[in-house]
Amino acid sequence: MKEIIIDTDIGGDIDDLLSIAMAIRSPELQIMGITTVGLYSDRRAKIARGLLDLNGLQHIPVAAGASKPLSREWEFREYPNQYGDEMVHFPIEENKDAADLLIELVNDLPGKISIVAIGAMTNLAEAIKRSPDFARNVKEVLLMGGEYLSHYNECNIVSDPEAADILFRSGIPITAAGLEVCLPLAFDTDLLIQQLKQTGTTQSLYLAQLTERWKTVGVNRPIIMFDAVPLAALIDRSFIQTELKRIQIETRGQFTRGMTFSQMPHFGEMSNCEPNVHVCTDVRHAALKALFEERVLTETSCLPLGKQ
Repeated sequence: MKEIIIDTDIGGDIDDLLSIAMAIRSPELQIMGITTVGLYSDRRAKIARGLLDLNGLQHIPVAAGASKPLSREWEFREYPNQYGDEMVHFPIEENKDAADLLIELVNDLPGKISIVAIGAMTNLAEAIKRSPDFARNVKEVLLMGGEYLSHYNECNIVSDPEAADILFRSGIPITAAGLEVCLPLAFDTDLLIQQLKQTGTTQSLYLAQLTERWKTVGVNRPIIMFDAVPLAALIDRSFIQTELKRIQIETRGQFTRGMTFSQMPHFGEMSNCEPNVHVCTDVRHAALKALFEERVLTETSCLPLGKQ
């Protein structure tokens, strides 16, 4: 069983919520904590708290984190559209923020905890800045962010390029799934909602309700399970193929700010920098979709699971 922390902007796009539901139903993973990032990060934390509590996982701490990037403003002002007034009293950590929780959990178990980063990298950057030991003690970071086969300002990186730059320079082992390898993980929104309702458990009905809230904000595309990729890689590394590359974050370009850059020399030039990221080059999309359907869309019980 692999010990993980999920750092997420849950509440914006729906794939965070659904991916975390898959993680909860995966016996290969032990969730040690969830941290949130983005506008109204406290509301995002309450969404995650509700999902955990439905599964009897009240012992897992949830902490709200950065509500703004390290500099400037969010590139995408994406609000937690899945939040509802019924969540206002859901309990989250009050005496520590996301960076503090990350530092506490990681430093208590050095070399044991993997972090799944499926939002802006602001909380991780803050943890690196606050604790000299944090970067040394993280086992690895698996993230969804960037694009590595073309030039594109992907949301999780462009939202806070300075934070991503700190992470990519930190020396922490990184595996990155870019936008391009996640796009085929698409589900019809109406069909997925129907399947969740038919499953009829407390979790599936919660997921259906929040997916409908997401749909009402006017998102006119299928559900794409971007954030399932790094979690699936922890469940079974054979879900992905990777290539070790030197990746840098562009923080200043007028048109390229937030892009992930990797030099591709044509004349045998040697880079002076060591490769730092295992870039995902392929995903077993059909197998991953089948795993998601098995663990989220056809679950047979939502009784409290207790401690994982």
